[in-house]
Amino acid sequence: MADTPEEQATPVEIPAADVEKAAKLVLDPGYVTKKDLPKMADLAWATALSDAVMKHFLNDDDDHDPYVYFEQFDFDGGDIDSIIFNMDVIKTREEALHDLADALGEKIVHHEVDQTTY
Repeated sequence: MADTPEEQATPVEIPAADVEKAAKLVLDPGYVTKKDLPKMADLAWATALSDAVMKHFLNDDDDHDPYVYFEQFDFDGGDIDSIIFNMDVIKTREEALHDLADALGEKIVHHEVDQTTY
């Protein structure tokens, strides 16, 4: 049986100015969202930006070594948004969720666990 060719993903180019802006925001206030860089509404672009910011700190910034983390959260109404954050500043995913909700004016969905343990 012949192999099915894999789809080739087009690499996402992130402008250096966007990487610099995101890197500064990751240091202070500790995160970047689509409010800061509207292209982050696109998952592929946000993921590529996260990778570029991590590479920036590894290769181009000898003065800072933040623990950069990328996460997506879902909100009331079905919105899913991305945040790139510095875990040296924002210590938990829960804090990042609240910071993202506050920055974007989103309502957090609180799920009640309905489970019985026998």
